[in-house]
Amino acid sequence: MDALQFSLFFVALVVGYVLVHLRLVRCEEHLQKLAGIRALDDRLRTLDERLQQLAEAFAKVRLERVEARLDRLHEDLEDLREATQEVRHAVVQIPPPPPAPALEPPPPPVAAEPPGARIQALVEKRLLELGYGNLQILGDLGSVAGELDVEVQVEAERGNMPVKGRVVVRNGAVRDVAMQSVAQTFP
Repeated sequence: MDALQFSLFFVALVVGYVLVHLRLVRCEEHLQKLAGIRALDDRLRTLDERLQQLAEAFAKVRLERVEARLDRLHEDLEDLREATQEVRHAVVQIPPPPPAPALEPPPPPVAAEPPGARIQALVEKRLLELGYGNLQILGDLGSVAGELDVEVQVEAERGNMPVKGRVVVRNGAVRDVAMQSVAQTFP
């Protein structure tokens, strides 16, 4: 081997050594990063465990609150059931209407009441409602033949005091009652 070959071999050897040395330095840096990642990985595991513990504790608290609310709801439903039973006892049950009878013949027509009798009944009913008693209708209502306006003269008593007056019947209804005590007309 001559000197040129030796020097080329030596340079190649030095270049190879430098390349291997650079690769080893990069590898060491990479391994240091991996060691840092391993530390981060450990930290992440502890953090994950703590989060799981916290989630379990939170779930227990939330479940306890839900259970408490469910218990309260159950008690409220029991109270409501008792109250509805009390109301059910207090409500009067209305029996259903009896079934409709089969078609029956219509009742026989009632004979029409004469207008005078109808007017007399209206006047008597109204005066009795107003507190008058011992009613006497003056005049004859038999001659009234379905007139629209009828003035009826009456005598009655109210509070053991005789009264006289008139009642106006218009269109089948009492429209005016004008009664006056006899004591007021006496001079």
